[in-house]
Amino acid sequence: MGRLPLAGSLLCITMAVSACAVGLRPELIDEVAVDDLGIEAVLDAFSTTSETPFTANYEIHVNYGNTTTTATVSQRGAEHSVTIGTVRYLVEVGLSRTCDLTSATCTNGLDDTKVSDIQLTHQFWSRATAQRLRIDATRNIAPAESYEAVFAGQVASCASVPVVGGSKVYCSLANGVLAYYGGPDTTIQLTGYTETADDQLFAVGGT
Repeated sequence: MGRLPLAGSLLCITMAVSACAVGLRPELIDEVAVDDLGIEAVLDAFSTTSETPFTANYEIHVNYGNTTTTATVSQRGAEHSVTIGTVRYLVEVGLSRTCDLTSATCTNGLDDTKVSDIQLTHQFWSRATAQRLRIDATRNIAPAESYEAVFAGQVASCASVPVVGGSKVYCSLANGVLAYYGGPDTTIQLTGYTETADDQLFAVGGT
């Protein structure tokens, strides 16, 4: 796919910044060297860490099977709630749980197999997509096109990465939150954003 037509104005820019580490991960992953300025700019945004509260809503479309689901991410300090469909991942101080909202039950640990049907993990909104971008940085067949775009009223840094078969688009807000991913497999788009945490999303019975 080429550059995505987006609501709101697009401003093409050239962004020259230093590559940064994506941040802590649940397992050790070798960093891939990146020498594309457009990709570095988006990785720099993804690498931003902040405990500033927010709640982000997403629409996730899986192209293989033509299915759509919704997701919501909320942050309050060092705690996170990630809800994908009816599965809720709670990362709290000293405790991580995977919860089924239908049965209102939880198990200890973060079980990404619960959402394997949409080929994502609970970290889709940050580290997982940043790591995917690093891998695509080794496959690009031309320099990435960098620009800014608006999603849910928020300005995001974007990179359209040419790879064999088309282009993949990655966009991140300045605080490291995913704004958009578009590829042949999946489309993830930010549809709502507030600068407050939603306490209901940290409850098993919440929506």
